[in-house]
Amino acid sequence: MAVIDGRYVSEARPVQLGIFETGLIELIGINEQVDENDYGAHVTADLKGSGEILAACFMSTEDGTGAVQEPAGKLMIFNAAVSVAAGDTSITVAERSELIGMIDVSASDWQSDANGASQSILVQPIPYDTNDLYLVWFHEDATSFNDGAGDDEQLEVNLLYRLDHREAA
Repeated sequence: MAVIDGRYVSEARPVQLGIFETGLIELIGINEQVDENDYGAHVTADLKGSGEILAACFMSTEDGTGAVQEPAGKLMIFNAAVSVAAGDTSITVAERSELIGMIDVSASDWQSDANGASQSILVQPIPYDTNDLYLVWFHEDATSFNDGAGDDEQLEVNLLYRLDHREAA
């Protein structure tokens, strides 16, 4: 592989490096109850190479009869597979040893209206060296997600990241 005009070229196939976004990744789904001091289910973010996470934009919505949440918590980022289910109250020592960073989310920094809430956070860059990162939401807010009948509350995140090395497709 060689660098030509700022791009990696492998077998005549250029690979553009730069800043990308993951698109929305569901951290808490509409059928997942997550209470205070609970974890959300683990999800995978496929970043296609190594680099740094630069920012996170969180979105909270409600599709049923519940309320739009403005939660406080932490997005935990792992560089190896973890097995966490929605509502878990702890993670293992082995899982915690794979933690590479956390993004703190404050309840007071959300912008919201009747249709949803959002919060954008520029973070101290979080370096990663693998294609797949595993994300887990830790819920610190006293208001639970999806604890009432008809609640369809969800929490999603869109990560912005700099790709420094891209794996061959």
